[in-house]
Amino acid sequence: MVKKQNHPLTDDLLFQQEMSGVVPLKTAPTTDSKAPRIANLKRKQEDFSAGPYLSNLVPSETPGHSDAEDGSSHRKNGIQKRTMQKLKRGRFEVGAELDLHNLTTEKGHAALLEFIAEAQSRSLVSVRVIHGKGLRSENGPRLKLMTRQLLRDHPQVLAYTRCKPADGGDGAVDVLLKSS
Repeated sequence: MVKKQNHPLTDDLLFQQEMSGVVPLKTAPTTDSKAPRIANLKRKQEDFSAGPYLSNLVPSETPGHSDAEDGSSHRKNGIQKRTMQKLKRGRFEVGAELDLHNLTTEKGHAALLEFIAEAQSRSLVSVRVIHGKGLRSENGPRLKLMTRQLLRDHPQVLAYTRCKPADGGDGAVDVLLKSS
């Protein structure tokens, strides 16, 4: 068995001799990375009861996973895909329902906040919110947008998804709540 002897000085010298005429490549100043996202401030629990939360009803960029392009389902960080699949398939027992039909966005907002607080106090795991599809509304589906935005931002909501067609389809959402 022959031992290999390292000669660090000779290796370094050989490397420097080989690389003496090499010119570094010029790289383009651009990168492939995306622009940094602007972080939204999270709302505290007290902020939800302070008044109507209707910031132009534009979907916000909250941390989490939007499982659908149209915002019909959303899960917060830490909620597994398997749990979301169970919610979509109706595997969680719906403990209560809230129907927002014929309410204004302000009254619907207040009713939804009260409903979530009531469900939390009763230790319900899953609830259903019926907001309608907004087909007959002059200004589009405002209750639907308000409901989804509030659920996405509410600290007690872990996930939501539109219901199965037999349960209301795109006009209702099943909501998974934090256990109290």
